[in-house]
Amino acid sequence: MYILGIETTGPVGSVALYDPQTGQLSMKRTEEPMGHLRKLAEMAQELLTENGISPRELRAVAASVGPGSYTGIRIGVSTARAMAQALSIPAVAVGALDQFRLCCDGTRPVAVIFNARRGQVYGAVFDANGEEILKPGPYMLTEVLDRIREESVRPLFYGDGIDAGRELLTGFDLADKEERYPTAALTVRMAAEKLEAGETVSYQELLPRYMRETEAEQKLRDGTLARLREAKMAKFRSR
Repeated sequence: MYILGIETTGPVGSVALYDPQTGQLSMKRTEEPMGHLRKLAEMAQELLTENGISPRELRAVAASVGPGSYTGIRIGVSTARAMAQALSIPAVAVGALDQFRLCCDGTRPVAVIFNARRGQVYGAVFDANGEEILKPGPYMLTEVLDRIREESVRPLFYGDGIDAGRELLTGFDLADKEERYPTAALTVRMAAEKLEAGETVSYQELLPRYMRETEAEQKLRDGTLARLREAKMAKFRSR
């Protein structure tokens, strides 16, 4: 039985099909930034067709649930939910940062940083065996680097936060650009481990993990939306 994995937390989305018994893995990714916003279902169907797999042969559908692009996460999770519901199969939620544990090969630590703008990142640091040195969460990039120095480790860095924080990363080891970003191949392999451990959810329980409020939520909490509405109403009354 196969697992279908969806990764849409970054600018380039991907879909992967994996057979845990044989290790066979196929993946498709979008060529243009944010292309997964309109090609996700199409790529999934192409993967199944090219591999001669019926949707009924899927054992589970996995989605990288965040953090990352709010829009990308919503689309990826919604697509996975729809597939799991339609096929009556379980879903697997995979943390976008957690999946980089698979890059730990027992010889060196791994640090993951996703750009969250203004010097902020979604980050995590794992030791050579994948154990947490810094748990996944929202941080200032300087906080991540300070923790690495405190632990006296020398990790290999992954994630698009490398591109934004390159000046602060001088002297650190960076993963090759071709291997730096999240992919559905990581998602579906991590999903296989979680599935084996019985860590599945229903389609209703598959939810985004933003790790930080969306801009709309922030405005609602601090009253910005209310003030904007009041300003519009005042402008309307003055006509």
